Amino acid sequence: MQPLIITAACGLTRPPGAGPDSVEDVVRSVVLAAKAGAAIAQIRAPSRHDPATGRPRTDLGRWIGMIRGIRENCDILVHAGTAAMQIEDRVEMFEATKPDIASFLLGHHGIVVRGHEHASLRTRADGLRLLKAHLALGVKPDFEVFHAGSVRNLEYLLGQADAPRPLAVTPFFGWEGGEWSPPTVEELLHRIHLLPKECVYSITVAGPEQVLMHALAIGRGGHVRAGPGDYPFCSEGVHWRDSAQFVERARRLADEFGREVATPAKAAEMLGLRRR
Repeated sequence: MQPLIITAACGLTRPPGAGPDSVEDVVRSVVLAAKAGAAIAQIRAPSRHDPATGRPRTDLGRWIGMIRGIRENCDILVHAGTAAMQIEDRVEMFEATKPDIASFLLGHHGIVVRGHEHASLRTRADGLRLLKAHLALGVKPDFEVFHAGSVRNLEYLLGQADAPRPLAVTPFFGWEGGEWSPPTVEELLHRIHLLPKECVYSITVAGPEQVLMHALAIGRGGHVRAGPGDYPFCSEGVHWRDSAQFVERARRLADEFGREVATPAKAAEMLGLRRR
């Protein structure tokens, strides 16, 4: 099997109710995750939510500060989250910061994160416009697959624009809200079966089933993403200390299955990325 790509979800590093992250908080979390062995850091700029649309609104300066700080302190691959941003804001951020990879919303975004409901709709025409921007700017899209409908929309987009292979795909399990899907072995196997050929998938699980699901994905040759930015608990009622704590756990699981852990350079090769 290929080496395991560990993605550390480094946004939302502070415990729930402790206030928003600072740029320094996120950079510090990423550096710790890189030292622990993560190949990719998924980050989200501190943001506010538009009360009319429910979409996150972020300050471009914060994105620039975060990615600059990360690039100056480690060689980890930078994954820009916050997939529900307005397309114009998204493209502006890509142009200014040049992340290696970025989350790509394939349709409706109806999820609840730490008690805040994110509600937005992206049509297939919107998705095609954004995909063309990804391709033009050299930012690899990481397609978010919450359920079978996400795969259907992805197939449509791939019929309209030729995205380089392998595709990067993140199946989501157990995330609260209208995009919820069961964090079960059966659902994971079903979702993997639906994914396009020539893709590298990395699962994220919001719930106590995370360890079981990650073990299954690792054992089957998939990859994993977790950390405070996705699900703040490392066990029932116990918050992650930092993203590095998750990376260390993922490395232990990889050892059990005899898989080596990918470096940022190896992960970039496996994903077909151009290093920044």
